[in-house]
Amino acid sequence: MDFAVTTLELVAVVVVVLLAALLVVLGAFAIATRILLRRGARRAPRLGELLTVDGVPLHYVERGSGPPVVFLHGAKGSVYDVLLSVGPQLAERYRLVAFDRPGLGYSGRPAAHGGAPAVQAELIHSALELLGIRRPVIVAHSAGAPVALEIALHHPDDVAAVVTLGGYTFSGRDEDRWPGMFITRGWFGRLLRETVVLPVLMLLAPFLLKRLFIPGHVDPAYARVAPALALRPDTLHHDKTDVTDIEAGLRDLATRYAQLRVPLVAVHGLADYIVTAAMSVRLAQLCPSTDLVLLEEVGHLPHFARPDAVVAAVDRAWELAADARTFDSPHWAAYTPRSAALGGEPAVPCTRNPL
Repeated sequence: MDFAVTTLELVAVVVVVLLAALLVVLGAFAIATRILLRRGARRAPRLGELLTVDGVPLHYVERGSGPPVVFLHGAKGSVYDVLLSVGPQLAERYRLVAFDRPGLGYSGRPAAHGGAPAVQAELIHSALELLGIRRPVIVAHSAGAPVALEIALHHPDDVAAVVTLGGYTFSGRDEDRWPGMFITRGWFGRLLRETVVLPVLMLLAPFLLKRLFIPGHVDPAYARVAPALALRPDTLHHDKTDVTDIEAGLRDLATRYAQLRVPLVAVHGLADYIVTAAMSVRLAQLCPSTDLVLLEEVGHLPHFARPDAVVAAVDRAWELAADARTFDSPHWAAYTPRSAALGGEPAVPCTRNPL
């Protein structure tokens, strides 16, 4: 009996020591997380204004003047995605307005289904009305594409054209991928987000960014600010729950793409293995007013790798919106379309030569 008591006491001591050590480790991670968040706020400050729409604050920036162009970033992104890439070139000839999509960057988020393309589309559309922006060309990267397409489908008279960049336009992503599946699991997920996740992911950030920029080189300015916003606990949580909302929205959108009557220019890198070019090819098959531009040796970030092609696509979108050459578009000369289907039969898949 004495031996049993001694053993139980020893086990209890070990458990207490392990719990104390765990608390110390978690406390250290929590402190590290707070330090990293403060440093991130200094590295990536809010650059624009906040506009409240239906109780949701939306962060936006404006640059340049001319015909309006609206930019919607992809997953875990922010207005920095355009400002550090093609933004300066667009602002030379357009009024560029970029939003942090709801729940990302410095924008707030609706309480229910905040990641759903339809919900975000209505918020962005209302924001454009409040800002007095009429019939813009909407440029949307990756997960921003379904939001832009929802706006175009629901409010076709309020959109001149849509340009997608590596558009995430069809469902099929695994909604329960490891390790992201754990960070939304109740109190345990919150514990991970507030302690371990940010320091660990900041260590992995160089490798994650390299994967994002493949086959090109990581932009140093973007590498400095992007992790500061993308890896915040709330952003990670929103991004994970967004997947469920976006997947449901994409299943519905796919049934309505053929109804799109707004001109569409779909730009996609052939080396994009995050969202493959097959999505844009399929989109061009379904949408009746599409120019498909496939870029060789370009991955998931065409606005960084080929800003000239993005400016050309925006120029082309304005021409398609007017069904005529409304101003000189020298950028588009290298991308003269061979299969634009303006209001007629759907574009033939992959008829454009890769550029």
